[in-house]
Amino acid sequence: MQKISTCNLRPGMIVALNIYNTNGNKLLTKGTILNKTYIDRLNALYIPGIYVSLGNPTLDINTPEDILKESVRVEATKTLYRAFQKCQLTEDLDTKSLTDTTNMIIDNLLQNSNNIIQMTEIRKFDTYTFSHSISVCVLSTIIGILKQYSKKRLYEIAFGALLHDIGKLKIPLEILNKNGRLTAEEMNVMKKHSELGFFLLRKNKNLSVVPMHVAFQHHEKYDGSGYPRGLKGKAIHEYARVVAIADVYDALTSDRPYKSSVPPYEAYKIMVKESGNHFDPDILELFFEHVAIFPVGTTVKLNDGSFGIVTEIEIGKTFTPKVKLIATNDKIAINENISVDLSVETSLYIEKSLDENEIFDLMKTTFNIKFSDN
Repeated sequence: MQKISTCNLRPGMIVALNIYNTNGNKLLTKGTILNKTYIDRLNALYIPGIYVSLGNPTLDINTPEDILKESVRVEATKTLYRAFQKCQLTEDLDTKSLTDTTNMIIDNLLQNSNNIIQMTEIRKFDTYTFSHSISVCVLSTIIGILKQYSKKRLYEIAFGALLHDIGKLKIPLEILNKNGRLTAEEMNVMKKHSELGFFLLRKNKNLSVVPMHVAFQHHEKYDGSGYPRGLKGKAIHEYARVVAIADVYDALTSDRPYKSSVPPYEAYKIMVKESGNHFDPDILELFFEHVAIFPVGTTVKLNDGSFGIVTEIEIGKTFTPKVKLIATNDKIAINENISVDLSVETSLYIEKSLDENEIFDLMKTTFNIKFSDN
């Protein structure tokens, strides 16, 4: 399957993953054949893109499920949405439902702790805060598992990550959802969400101080250039150092009204440049040893000019996955089932992952796949 921007969807494409609204109701079911009505509806709902099957067995690779089970993600998003709504009105947190949700996420991730990290969920712009918080919770918890945290510590970091952005409830919507770059004045308002989150959580007397530290410190930077207090290195709470990595990674790889997502490899390059500056270098290295730099299903070009689709990734070998070859450097289709293990074939490496336009070009020129515009 391939992720395709909604603006590039065509009738005849097949929905590859279920799509949900905020209330957990299915908008489109896996297997639905898209028509113009469905596509217009997706555009009207500001859904940035969906995963589709292309109807060609050479190109349709079965990708692994999201690291978090679909039903758990849907239920967690619904719970967080309701909890944030209540908190915005009363400044009171439904800690019981949030605790249950946190434990549900942890239990699910512990069952899948040996899997490579590959996020495949689709989110709407108007539910970004909730979806983002769930993903940051997932990524932070996985890092905690990799660091062999106890169940108690996993709960602390997961709960803190889930609520790391709660201070944004106090930020004006015209700033929070602005379609474009914030002014210096607006950025100063936005930066206050860390302190606002801390004070909001402190009003809930049955909470431990741990999630307050995460909300307060997740924008601190390892070199001391972050905010709100300019903390440096190990003076930043370890959980906040973990959440900072999860927060930025998810933000980079997510679509927003004012920016398109970057592929995981680009996120890796951006973040590694900030190792030791923005991020704790040891935690960052551990994270990227377990993240799918080229996720299963990614269409790639190798250094010899041939094209392939990533089919399998091993932990510790995230840059050298197994690739199914689909076309020669002359864009002639390869019909045989030929795979290369880049960790073994050391003369070959991934030169780039193809963007949407390049994938469409390959589909048309090599595989003669055409979709109606009606």
